[in-house]
Amino acid sequence: MAARQQPRGTGLEVQYKDFVPKSDWKDQPEAILFTIDLPGFTKEQIKVMYVHASTMIRVTGERPLAGRKWSRFNKVFTVPQNCLANKIHGSFNNNTLTITMPKETITKMPNLPETSKTMADKVEKLEEKRLLEESTRKEKEAEAEKKKKKLLEEKEGILRKLQEEAKAKEMAEAKKLQEEAVAKEKAGTKRMQEEAIAKEKAEARRLQEEAKAREMVEARRLQEEVIAKEKAEARRLQEEAKAKEMAEAKRLQKAAISKEKLLEEAALEKKIQDKKSMDEFVRKEKMKEKLSYSVLEENKTGKGIMEKIRGREITSEEKKLMMDVGVSAFVIFALGAYVSYRPE
Repeated sequence: MAARQQPRGTGLEVQYKDFVPKSDWKDQPEAILFTIDLPGFTKEQIKVMYVHASTMIRVTGERPLAGRKWSRFNKVFTVPQNCLANKIHGSFNNNTLTITMPKETITKMPNLPETSKTMADKVEKLEEKRLLEESTRKEKEAEAEKKKKKLLEEKEGILRKLQEEAKAKEMAEAKKLQEEAVAKEKAGTKRMQEEAIAKEKAEARRLQEEAKAREMVEARRLQEEVIAKEKAEARRLQEEAKAKEMAEAKRLQKAAISKEKLLEEAALEKKIQDKKSMDEFVRKEKMKEKLSYSVLEENKTGKGIMEKIRGREITSEEKKLMMDVGVSAFVIFALGAYVSYRPE
């Protein structure tokens, strides 16, 4: 019983059972026949190969059994020298493989006496013995080749196992390195993430401080602007008040000056009026004297001023004198009223 593994990756082990089929030689006048009994095999499971270098025919085949077991065989024999290699052919009928090897020279079996037939039988038996020995030798060689192949397969299996172990170690090492790389990458990512978070916090703190500083500067600037505006407004109001005071003072001064001028003018007017009044008074006195003189004259003549008026005997001079006296009396009355009610 020999066993070999399936190709790597299947995970299944196939076992082979070597089968040694029965074979037989038949010498015919036109060809030599080699028959092999292969029970359970089909035509598709059998391979026949002719090796030109060694003039040998190799017949192999394998078929599945129960489970993962297979049956196989390997039959090798030498083609006789009197056969035509290019006309060798085979057939498979009734579980029997027949390989026909046509002869170069067709031989006829003569009708020999019994002795000759016995000798022919002996020769045939010797030939069969020789062929059997040669077939046995070749089978041994094939068996040795098979053992060699088996050893090679076992060596390949060991090498494959070592390769698999090496690959498993390599995969384990690669997995370990990958895990270490992943762990390093995670640690690096975590560290970078923490650094990024710290930077973001620091940046946010810096921005907050800058915003607070800007707000304080802006508040101070606004406060200074408000104070400046208040000072400017106070200065403006003070200047306006001062200007108003100065204008009022100037106005009052002008009013005082105007009042003084008015007073001076009034005093001057009064002096003028007083002078006029005095002059008028003097004139009136003179007129009174004149009028008195006229009255006296009238008394002497026996006619009064009223009688002259009623009789329309008053002269133009007397009318003028009377008008002047009336006007003078009115002016004196008005001037007295002005002086009595003049504002201080």
